[in-house]
Amino acid sequence: MSNSSEKFQLTRKGAAALAVGALALVGAAVGATVLVEHRLHGHGHGAGHDHGHDAHEHGEEGHEHGRHEGHGHGEDHGHDHGGPAGHPGGAHEDEHAGGKLRLSPAMIENAGIELLTAGPGKVAVTLRLPGEIALNAEGVAHVTPRVPGAAREVKKQLGDAVKKGDVLAVLDSRELAELQRELLAARERLTLAEASFARQEALWKEQISAEKEYLAARQAVAEARIEHRSAAQKLGAAAGAGGGKGGGYALIAPIDGTIIEKHIAVGEVLKEDTQVFVIADLSTVWVNVTVYAKDLRRVHVGQAAWVTAEGTPAPARGAVTYLGHVLDEGNRSASARVELREPDRAFRPGLFATVDVSVEEVDAPVVVSDEAIQRVDGKDVVFVQEGDAFEARPVKLGRRGAADPAGQGARVVEIAEGVTAGERYVGKNSFVLKAELGKPEAGHGHAH
Repeated sequence: MSNSSEKFQLTRKGAAALAVGALALVGAAVGATVLVEHRLHGHGHGAGHDHGHDAHEHGEEGHEHGRHEGHGHGEDHGHDHGGPAGHPGGAHEDEHAGGKLRLSPAMIENAGIELLTAGPGKVAVTLRLPGEIALNAEGVAHVTPRVPGAAREVKKQLGDAVKKGDVLAVLDSRELAELQRELLAARERLTLAEASFARQEALWKEQISAEKEYLAARQAVAEARIEHRSAAQKLGAAAGAGGGKGGGYALIAPIDGTIIEKHIAVGEVLKEDTQVFVIADLSTVWVNVTVYAKDLRRVHVGQAAWVTAEGTPAPARGAVTYLGHVLDEGNRSASARVELREPDRAFRPGLFATVDVSVEEVDAPVVVSDEAIQRVDGKDVVFVQEGDAFEARPVKLGRRGAADPAGQGARVVEIAEGVTAGERYVGKNSFVLKAELGKPEAGHGHAH
C-alpha cells in the first residue's frame, strides 16, 4: 500500500512538473510571438507607416503594441536617414534641389560658360543631306608637253603654290629644235624675197625691167611671208610662251593654284600626252550632294548651305549652284552642287561631308543657341538662370536651323515650351552644368 502511495505521489509530482514545464513553454512562445511581432512592426518597416495592416492579423493587442512601438522607432529611423537635417549631403541637396545648380562666379568664368538671352528670332530650317568634297573642276589645269622631250630641269614640286606664268620645268626636244630650224630658214627666205622684190620694183618703176619680173618678185615675197608665218605658228603651238633656243622650252603654269600632282623627274623622256603637272585652284571647292527624290521639291539653286566634315573646325557656308535634272537609276537621287569660297584648308577634296541646306526661313517667338540644348534623364533641357542658380528646365523643341542665312550661320533652335523671351540661359559650354548635375552628390538616390 505504501508503495502504491509513493507511486501515486510521484506521479502527481511529475504531472505538476510537466504542467509547470508546459506553462513555461507556452509563456516562452507567447513572449517570442510578441517579440517577433514587435520586430516586424518596429524594425521591419522603419518608416512606421505599414505596420497597422499586419497588426490586425495578430489581434488588437498586437496592433496597439506594433503601432506605438513601431511608430516611435520608425520616426527615429526616418529622421536619421530621410530628413535634410540628418543627411550628411544636405547642403548638396539644397544646391541641386529640383535640378538647380549654384556655381560661383569663379567657376562660371573658368568653365567659359556663356550667358545669353532667349528671345524672338529667325530660324533658317535646314535639310540634312550627304555629300563629298571635290575639286572645282573649272579650276583645274593639266600641264602636258606640246612636243616630246627630255626633262632638263624641274623647278616646282608637289604642293607648291604657283602663279600664272611661273616656269614649272624646262625640257629639251629634238622636234622643237627642228621647228626652230624651219622658222629660221623661212625667215631667211623671206628676207631674200623682200630684197629681190625691192630691186625689181625699183627697176620696173625706172622701166628698166619688165612688169612680168616685177609681178613674179611680188608673188615670191607673199609666199615667203606665208611660209614664215606658218613656221612661227608651228613653233608657237609646240613651245607656247616657254619657247627657247637650242631645242629647249619651258612648261608654264596656266593658272594660279597649287600643284596637286607631279609626274616628272630630271632626265625623264616625256611624250606629248604625258600629264606632267596638275594644278588646282583651291580657293573654291565643290561639294557634290545627293538629293533623294522625296526632297527634290525642297531644294533649289541659290539656297544657302552649311557644310561640315570630319576634322573641320566649323561649318563652312556656301550656296547651291547646281541641281541635276536626271535621277540616278540606282538610288533614285539627283546630284546637286554646293560651292564653297575660300574654305578652311581642312575641307579637303575626297572627304565625306554633311550638308545642311536652308529650305525655309521662319520667324520664331523664342529661339536659343543650339549649344544650349542638353539631354538629361531622357529629356531635352536648357539651363536657365534663376537668381544665383541655374535650373535644368525641360523644353519642347521646335524647328532647328541657322540664325540667318545671309550671316554667319550660327545654329539655333526654336523653343515651343519651357523658356520664355527675356530669360537668361547658358549657351556655350552648357555641358559643364550637365556634368555637374550628374555628379553622385547631386542626385537624391545616393546611399544614406
